[in-house]
Amino acid sequence: MPNKVEKVIQNSVRTPIVAVMGHVDHGKTSFLDAIRGTRVADKEAGGITQNTRAHEVVTKSGFRITFIDTPGHEAFSSMRSRGAQVTDFVLLIVAADDGVQPQTKQSIEFAKRDNVPIIVAINKVDIKGINLQKIKTELSSYGVVAEEYGGDTLFFEISAKERTGLDELLEGIQLLSEVHELKSVMPKEGTNAEAFILESSLDKQIGNVALCILKSGNLNSRIYGVSKEGIFKVRSYLDHTQKPIDKVMESQPFWITGLRTTLPAGETLYFVENEDKARLLAKELAVKEIAQEEKTEEVEGMSAAETMFAKMLIGREEVKQGLDVKKLNVIVKASTEGTLEAILSHLKGIKTEEAEINILASGTGNVTEDEITRAKLAHAIVVTFQLPTPSKIATQARNEKVLVRNYEVIYEMFDEVTDVLNSLGAPVEEEVEIAKAKVKQVFTLSDGSAVYGSEVVKGLMLRGYRVKILRQVKDDIYELGRGKITSLRIRKDEVKEVKKGLDCGILIDNKIEQVEPGDEIVAFKLESAF
Repeated sequence: MPNKVEKVIQNSVRTPIVAVMGHVDHGKTSFLDAIRGTRVADKEAGGITQNTRAHEVVTKSGFRITFIDTPGHEAFSSMRSRGAQVTDFVLLIVAADDGVQPQTKQSIEFAKRDNVPIIVAINKVDIKGINLQKIKTELSSYGVVAEEYGGDTLFFEISAKERTGLDELLEGIQLLSEVHELKSVMPKEGTNAEAFILESSLDKQIGNVALCILKSGNLNSRIYGVSKEGIFKVRSYLDHTQKPIDKVMESQPFWITGLRTTLPAGETLYFVENEDKARLLAKELAVKEIAQEEKTEEVEGMSAAETMFAKMLIGREEVKQGLDVKKLNVIVKASTEGTLEAILSHLKGIKTEEAEINILASGTGNVTEDEITRAKLAHAIVVTFQLPTPSKIATQARNEKVLVRNYEVIYEMFDEVTDVLNSLGAPVEEEVEIAKAKVKQVFTLSDGSAVYGSEVVKGLMLRGYRVKILRQVKDDIYELGRGKITSLRIRKDEVKEVKKGLDCGILIDNKIEQVEPGDEIVAFKLESAF
């Protein structure tokens, strides 16, 4: 909503921006699936929304609503916080069978901190035996009070699965928009428009892109973008489905291409008519940034030199007392800026009495050769999120004995990094390839288990080996799953081992879906990485 220093244009009603918040698995993405007629939730790794998304929905009456779909996992608190900063309303999804949970409470805190009105949608009301009054009473203890209890919060009972109660909810959002009389806001003087950056990432096909919400003004030409990171010429605008558009209206979600680098999520992006204006504005933003940093130092009461000296004294005292903390060096790569920020925030909070994490480097996009070299020199591990490892980089990492781990589900990353941190002092283990087979055909047995008809192309394949199944698509390598070999067969005979060059049938204790001819079964052992 407009703050006190923004100039409001009277009689100019705009599209509301609604942040969908709540606990993991309470049905936020399923709700958006239902009103948009899509199946986003089925594509999510682990069923969890990993990135912030924005969607534009048109109701039956022609009313437009912009929804920001924010992740529910606790690591994404900073991303949900940004959602609250840019939105007019928070739509709090609460599962009828689960009630108020940690991220429910945190979402309420964000909304109240930024003075954003809350709308509650109790989802999964199709489940038998639920107690809706209990949930309403529980929410009222956190300051979210339904109208029937004397409060001013709109409550709706919905089922995203059965698609019931959705029209009433959308009508409620429209009603609230009219009550609050949402007004358009003038962009910064000398600019055409302002946008809020939700996500920024590097796309292999079109380069650096950013997902934004247009906060003020309108865009109808490819002009210049300006942020604290610099200036760029707009190449194109895309709508929320990533289709090209010629015009962007206020409150509309859109993608922008032509960026020279990935931009920090949560920043403001300004648009001006020409390069001269862009350079002047960029200089102005840089001066303000320096002034803000100096102000922060004054508030803290220490100069940079004093701060460094204090850290040296503290460090020397810790060494004296035997309190020198071991550090786990980590290089972090993620698919988007917003996700990266959330990961870094959580990793920095993971520590034990004896060890803590040191973020050696971080960024978006695939791991580079230089980062593998840096990891080797610093005895660091490399963790990536939603990024396949290019085959060239995977080979370099194996040769340099650098541990690279790829994750599709964020809490698996945190669990494994925590395990490594807890065992710091013991050697960190890496997977060393000892044998490999190429899948030729997949057979399904009567009990549902699979036999992978394969040719051993490297080493000696033994029963009992731990294996992972990999697929190479162009220059990227994807892991389909892992398990242990329970049976090796040559024709109908059970054998203990199969030599290089021979065909065999391989059975694995863990059924792995969608294995195809051409995939590789890689046997590995664990060795000390450093």
